[in-house]
Amino acid sequence: MRNPRRLIFVALILLSACAPVRIPTSDVTPTPLATPTMTAVPSIVATATPVPTPTTVLPEGGAIAIGVIGNSTLELNGMPDLVQDAVFESLLQIDPASGALKPGLAESFQVSNDATTITFRLRAGVKWHNGDLLTADDVVASIKAFSSPGFLGTPVTDFGTLTRATASDNQTVQLAFSDGYCPALTSIGTLKIVPRTVAISPNFPKLTPAQMIGTGPLKFVSSNQNQIILARNADYYNGAPHIDTWTIRVFADSPALRAAFTAKQIDLMSGALDDYSALKKISGANILSSDSPNFISVLFNLDTTTLNDARVRRALTYALDRNALLNDIGGQAALVDSSVLPGYWANPGNLPRYSFDVAKAKQLLADAGWRDSGDGVLKKNGKVMTLELWTEADDPILEPLAFHIREMYAVLGIQVKLQLDDRSGWVTRAFEHRFDLLLLSRKIPIDPDQRWYWQSDQSELNNGFNFGSYANKNLDGLFKNLARVPACESNARAAINGDIHRALVADAPAAFLFAPKKYLVARDSVMGLSPSAFANDFWNVKDWRAK
Repeated sequence: MRNPRRLIFVALILLSACAPVRIPTSDVTPTPLATPTMTAVPSIVATATPVPTPTTVLPEGGAIAIGVIGNSTLELNGMPDLVQDAVFESLLQIDPASGALKPGLAESFQVSNDATTITFRLRAGVKWHNGDLLTADDVVASIKAFSSPGFLGTPVTDFGTLTRATASDNQTVQLAFSDGYCPALTSIGTLKIVPRTVAISPNFPKLTPAQMIGTGPLKFVSSNQNQIILARNADYYNGAPHIDTWTIRVFADSPALRAAFTAKQIDLMSGALDDYSALKKISGANILSSDSPNFISVLFNLDTTTLNDARVRRALTYALDRNALLNDIGGQAALVDSSVLPGYWANPGNLPRYSFDVAKAKQLLADAGWRDSGDGVLKKNGKVMTLELWTEADDPILEPLAFHIREMYAVLGIQVKLQLDDRSGWVTRAFEHRFDLLLLSRKIPIDPDQRWYWQSDQSELNNGFNFGSYANKNLDGLFKNLARVPACESNARAAINGDIHRALVADAPAAFLFAPKKYLVARDSVMGLSPSAFANDFWNVKDWRAK
């Protein structure tokens, strides 16, 4: 029987990832431990701001106003990302350069050889904003509160096969699983931790202002329906932030956000690919870009008889001039050969690439029995190749790309009918697998586990996220192995991930195009910014400065 809470988690994370380019911001008795094999090592990441010369006097103190889209709710998983990440922290952090795990509130972690037990050792001396010490009881209470069947907030954590969370002592937390489940190391490791008194309160996860107590670099001061005010945590264990006062102002949409920046009501804001042309026109805007954790692709529906032939899918991939499509969006994306970002720790780095090759595409189609009889139209057994290409109507990025893709397929002699639908209609069609080709953007999870998209048992109509009904028994086995790697050893998981993505390239269940850029837009007075594709744009707020 399927776990309904897990399905809700997946729906919120992955369905939101099927949105256009803007994706909302991606869950007994302890068993003996094997030798530790996965203690992360911090890495050093350069900021986007040039390093000052020794004679430069760096600013200290001051205030900054940041604009966000959304609301000022104090529901823990629903509040603005900056507030979540600056006030509350997790057991582990994401390396901004590679997406790998590294110490956070936990100074180290160990995984048993059968991957059914994870043990975290907490840093000593970490204090909550109210001065109390962080203990293992706080962590256990947080995990139990978020994983409770009665949890009423926004689910964002995949707890997998978790059966028990216990505190061995004040500094040690142990998690037990009924089956090996390595993705939990990332999912639970990045869960926000709150004091035990907050976690067990009846209103959790909707916090009161008095319950906005974290361990992070910024402290909660106050909020109203339009803004949240934070202040620096002078006692932060990792070094006090440089800026004194942080005002997060909430706006309804991107135009309102840009208007506030133009009017100098805010000093910084985020932007997505569909904002880029408007962002470039703003006077005094310093635009920093990074890859977004999303990939745009043309998904093939293997329920369509024509597309159930891998030769046809490969031909349709060779026929796409990705550089020309990249020009359509002003070059604001990174080409990807699969559903993995460049620079990612588990990216195999040597994936085969589909170059733009119309002749190769035509030969593959001919091998599959689809030939031009002289009228410029591909036919097989007298039947014309006709495919429907669906995408979301009025999407400023996807819709223009869809028109260009149709033109590229027409060169092969394929009759492509472009079909556009609104958001709800498009999502319904995707879940019902009622398309031939589907142009969409999807979120790339921070853990290598992408079984939701590609595993055969995820293709259930109206339920699974394997919209294209893709099935590969070997790949199914690789995903199971990825979840049960002995001690969740990172090199072994990276090797399996490489096999997974080589299989995806060979089978071509989708034509992978690119990962669009995202932007951090600031005035010159803001220093130290270093947006990341993996750790988000606010991972180093303690290092920011305001002139």
